[in-house]
Amino acid sequence: MIGDIFTLLLLNPLVNLLVFLSHLLWGSFGLAIIAFTILVRVATFPLTLRQLHATRAMQALQPRVQEINKKYSDPKRRQEEMMKLYREGGANPLSCLGPLLLTFPVFIALYSAIRIALPNSPEALEKLSSHIYSWSYLQHALPLKEYFLGVDLRGNGGDSLIGYLFVAAVAATTFVQSKTTVTTSTDDRVRQQQQMMNVMMPFMFAFFALSFPVGVSLYWVVNSLVQIGFNILTYGFPALGLEPVFKARVPAAAPQAALSEADERTSSTPARELRTANGSGRSKRQNRRRRP
Repeated sequence: MIGDIFTLLLLNPLVNLLVFLSHLLWGSFGLAIIAFTILVRVATFPLTLRQLHATRAMQALQPRVQEINKKYSDPKRRQEEMMKLYREGGANPLSCLGPLLLTFPVFIALYSAIRIALPNSPEALEKLSSHIYSWSYLQHALPLKEYFLGVDLRGNGGDSLIGYLFVAAVAATTFVQSKTTVTTSTDDRVRQQQQMMNVMMPFMFAFFALSFPVGVSLYWVVNSLVQIGFNILTYGFPALGLEPVFKARVPAAAPQAALSEADERTSSTPARELRTANGSGRSKRQNRRRRP
């Protein structure tokens, strides 16, 4: 059931779109993958921009988050203050997951689409025909050219020398993307985790690229290059003196007075309740003396 929905709503449209782009771009399936990647990233740019701004806001709020963790030992009160801080700072932790939730299904569908669109046997070609819509423009585009820049897009990254070059490109672009995304944190533990992730992620994706079709690696490289461009437009690039084009609203410094006032309200509440119970401005002893 789920597989049929996935095929109907995502896999079949993706296969037909790649065939259409390939026929439009002089029969090059590699250019079709590049064009598809750019089209998807441009279409989802508003969502990506919101995610980048949310990431910057969350990182800017880290000093204030640490203060709240130190001030409040009650988990419920700490959670309330966290939500209040995120609301005032314009940060939404869940908004960072939007592009990831969108990219992952597309990545899985593209992996399957490349296997289907570039058949290596008559049986596989017949299977491709069952996924193509009954439009003469698409029917005449078959079969597709499986080679791009001298490499078979169907083959895995570890099958050829050019495939290894694509694997290296996956690692390099992933590293540059992480360097343009992560900003400096005031927490030493967070900074160490970021540095470790910057080293581990490129090797992890390069390892995956060894067993993935080169067409998927091509998609990943182009996707990372586009993301690097978005990061520079949003965060700037201080090393080259580039200022951000889409500037985010960075939360102000930690409102010490507001936190102190909240603590005073919390600490004064029991005293007010005691005075109310015993009478305004009177102690228990004074109340007992005034009794008849």
